[in-house]
Amino acid sequence: MGFDGFIQLVTVLIIFILVLLVTYFTTRFVGGYAKNKVMNGNIEIIDSAKVAPSKYIAIVRIASKYAAIGIGKDEITYLFDVPEDAIVERSQGTVMNYDFKELMEKARARMGKK
Repeated sequence: MGFDGFIQLVTVLIIFILVLLVTYFTTRFVGGYAKNKVMNGNIEIIDSAKVAPSKYIAIVRIASKYAAIGIGKDEITYLFDVPEDAIVERSQGTVMNYDFKELMEKARARMGKK
């Protein structure tokens, strides 16, 4: 491998790194744009629960109203309106209004039963 081969290798590595950087920043930009669009929208899924394979019940906020909907493989069904004061807030995936010590005791009790 002569000097020309070394120059080609360095050039290819620089181009590869540049492509990676452009891809990284493009992905961050597009992801940030999509996240802002979703967070600033008028539709938000508040909570959902799986009730059967490929069937869910979800609480959604549309504008300032809340509704319960059934979601199946090929359909979405309106179930009923949910009063705003009945919504339980969640924060970062953890249910609020629970004491961590209380949750640990419940988990320990379940583990002891098995």
